[in-house]
Amino acid sequence: MRLNIFSRSYQECGCVSPYAWSARSVVLPGTNTIIDALLCDQTNTCYLDAGNRISNTTSIWDEFCSSCTQECTTVQFIVTPSSVSAPSLPYAYMTKGFVESTSVPLPTNWTTNWLSEVQNNYVSIDVVCESLQVENYTQEASISAVEVFSNVGGQTGLWIGISFLSVMEFVEMVYRIMRSECHATRRAIQKKLRKSNN
Repeated sequence: MRLNIFSRSYQECGCVSPYAWSARSVVLPGTNTIIDALLCDQTNTCYLDAGNRISNTTSIWDEFCSSCTQECTTVQFIVTPSSVSAPSLPYAYMTKGFVESTSVPLPTNWTTNWLSEVQNNYVSIDVVCESLQVENYTQEASISAVEVFSNVGGQTGLWIGISFLSVMEFVEMVYRIMRSECHATRRAIQKKLRKSNN
């Protein structure tokens, strides 16, 4: 999407955002030609107006960004900042080339001391992907509605079965106690009758 905004900005203004100087390659509309666009002056707000127009005008959006859709997933990256004292040597050469191609005023001893000037006056930012693996967390129900009814029915049947067994055991215990009491009473009566007969 940003490349399309740069393309529209270049088409309207002849330049692109000065804050994206490291990514200013633009594909010309209707062609496959890639060019390095000039950077707009910071006081010129043409690139901002072009970006706002493409975002707020449906016809321009459909023309320059017809394949741009809203995101359906969100990927969050953990930022781990680190720092070094100065840009590395390859980036220092890149910065030297950029500074010399712009209208930034250069010191008189630039040709001999450009490396120390770059290291003392410019900051390099590298964005490095720590890992190419993306973890996707999905939420799913642990049990379905059918499993809920099945569990409720199973638990209910289990406890009803236990209760029925407990009642039967209680009835059996009462029966055994009454039976032993009857036998004990009968024996006691028989002993008394034998004593009385003797």
